[in-house]
Amino acid sequence: MGMTQTRLPVDAKPISLFRGLKVEPEEAKSILRHQKDDRLGWGYSLNAYRGCGHGCRYCYVRGYPAPIPPREPGPGESGLTKPRLRNPSEWGRWVTPKLNAPELLWNQRHRLHNESVFISSATDPYQPIEKDFRLTRKCLQVLLTCRTTRVIIHTRSPMVLQDLDLLNAFGPRLSVGFSIPTDDDSVRQVLEPDAPPIHARWAAVERLAEAGIQVGISAAPLLPVRDPLGFARRARESGAASAWAGGLRLLKEDPFQALLAQHHWLHILDARFVDSVRAAFAQVLPSRSRRFAHLAPEPVWACPPRFTPGLQPSLFDHAS
Repeated sequence: MGMTQTRLPVDAKPISLFRGLKVEPEEAKSILRHQKDDRLGWGYSLNAYRGCGHGCRYCYVRGYPAPIPPREPGPGESGLTKPRLRNPSEWGRWVTPKLNAPELLWNQRHRLHNESVFISSATDPYQPIEKDFRLTRKCLQVLLTCRTTRVIIHTRSPMVLQDLDLLNAFGPRLSVGFSIPTDDDSVRQVLEPDAPPIHARWAAVERLAEAGIQVGISAAPLLPVRDPLGFARRARESGAASAWAGGLRLLKEDPFQALLAQHHWLHILDARFVDSVRAAFAQVLPSRSRRFAHLAPEPVWACPPRFTPGLQPSLFDHAS
């Protein structure tokens, strides 16, 4: 996806939020990325942010080249310095909101007739700064006007509940995949230290299901699980419509492997471990332990009025 990076003044400093997280906004050229693999179940991916404040230590996205926005030249400098790439070890310490994401989506909405959109493939749409920037909500407002477009949201954050009213408005053409890769919060504290606790995720799944939202459990990448059958039963009791497990994707010479060895968790790299959890899902949710089913779109394409992004209330704002 092409990007135009915002050139910050030489004396400008990135916004610093959430325990030192650097926030460096930019303007994007495009917001939709076509997915060519039909097995994935969506036509386009949409990422309103680059980088992720959750900073999961295993995330494969940390291996993608991530440019640092250049600054305007200072005194005695002839021009912008050569763009630099972030070190994968910096993953979780920076995030770049794509400020014009909703406007771009509105301008490209004609591409989405009878298509599916996955939010998000390379970042969490409900990471902490969504509370301030609200880019995910604004993009969902655009997608709501695309009456033949299916929407799949993937998150590990209970913050998705702040948009429950909007999610309900989509009806059966929206589903939520909730990332719960372990049944042990002590594992989460080591491997996903800045992500929400496991118990809070289960509570969010229950709230979504009770509200009539189709929600599935995504145990991918699968982390250590103490009780596979109990894990599967918890998924069923939460009201999840589906559950599936996927293996871990390691980078070349990945230092994450040493972390697994340190905690005696290398068994999660064994395909037999993944198969055992999949078998538990199949036993407890025999008709639902598969990837999210494709939903038939509504047979109407409505041309909505001009979309103008507005400020959205924060999760913690009080109603007036």
